[in-house]
Amino acid sequence: MKKLNVKFYLKGDKFRNGENAIYLKIQVGNKNTTMSTGKYIAKNRWSSTNRLMTAKKVAKEVSLKKYIYGIETQIEKIYIDKLKDDSIEEVTPLLLKNTFLGKETKVKEVTFQDVCTFHIKHFKKRVLKEEVTSATLDKYTRVSRIFRDFLNLKYKINDIEISKIDDRVVFAFDDYLRFERPNFNGNGVCNNTAVKYLRNLKTIFNFGIKRSIISVNPFNVYEEKLEEVETVFLDPIEFKRLKEVALPSNKLNTVRDIFLFSCYTSYAPVDAMNLTLNNIDMDMSGDKWIRTRRKKSNVKSDIIILPPVKDIINKYRNDPRCIENGNLLPSYSNQKMNEYLKEIAKIANINKNLTWYVSRHTFATTICYSNKIPLEYISKMMGHKKVTQTQHYAKLLDDAVKSEASKLKQIYN
Repeated sequence: MKKLNVKFYLKGDKFRNGENAIYLKIQVGNKNTTMSTGKYIAKNRWSSTNRLMTAKKVAKEVSLKKYIYGIETQIEKIYIDKLKDDSIEEVTPLLLKNTFLGKETKVKEVTFQDVCTFHIKHFKKRVLKEEVTSATLDKYTRVSRIFRDFLNLKYKINDIEISKIDDRVVFAFDDYLRFERPNFNGNGVCNNTAVKYLRNLKTIFNFGIKRSIISVNPFNVYEEKLEEVETVFLDPIEFKRLKEVALPSNKLNTVRDIFLFSCYTSYAPVDAMNLTLNNIDMDMSGDKWIRTRRKKSNVKSDIIILPPVKDIINKYRNDPRCIENGNLLPSYSNQKMNEYLKEIAKIANINKNLTWYVSRHTFATTICYSNKIPLEYISKMMGHKKVTQTQHYAKLLDDAVKSEASKLKQIYN
């Protein structure tokens, strides 16, 4: 923050009835401006009272002192208020002067980028305090960048005033996402990706309303819904086939071990790669647990170490790739894992799009739900804040449905 300095002085070429005009200089950093107080005083009285600082006896001078130094107090208050206004890029001496004099200055209209910058600036502070994750911050940063790409392509601009974001702009952005946004498979993203991007913008702008940056959220007009997506998981037969299939390389065997580790623990990629020996704890009964917090939700998640998990941990305990940082598993990027898992699926004759996240779905459905583990316990182990989140993962298996349906069959027989 640049320092404010207000200094009073006599204007040598401004006189009235033998008295000099009292002026003041407002300085912020290396910028300054001057203005008249509208008051006058004899030069010798100005000097003898140390610029009225020691004025005590003459009533006129005491009153004059209160008046001019009252100006200083008002300017200091204006300066503090302006610093709190995030819509102002720079608090200048001229801005302080004009505000004090009540002169109308052109107010910069709040833009899309203003709101996003304000939100991201606040969100970064929350990331530093570990209240939210950097992955969530990336999500908001990404959507603001994509909207700028849209503005540049459609309107040849990099920013837009909030008042100009009307229904046409909002739905033009939706069309851009669905049909023109470049991605790995060509142009256009799926419905759920488009809806999530627009929902993220709604969140950013609702925060702007909450903090009085804006008064209206232009994205509230958007009410498209997420489509239910079928959860991909390995059923018991596929899971057994994956475990037992012979793989041609150590690399693929390691990737399978990491995948199985996630199947037995529900850990998502970012959580699995961050696990170290410090996350292992033993309870009073001698059972070992992995204790941590999920990166995405920051929810406490404790997973008991099952025998297959223990075997995998022991297998890589002395692996050079793990020893340096004390990690439980060798590290692969999410992209590389998914690339190798596709090879493994082909070798194991699994006709599903095998990705790292399939392991998390498999934990909920095949490992837990099909073995009669109550949904609320599965939810806690997976680090979900609500059981409704878990219902997306824990889909009923055909065998379970058939078992329950057989009861009805017996009744009607």
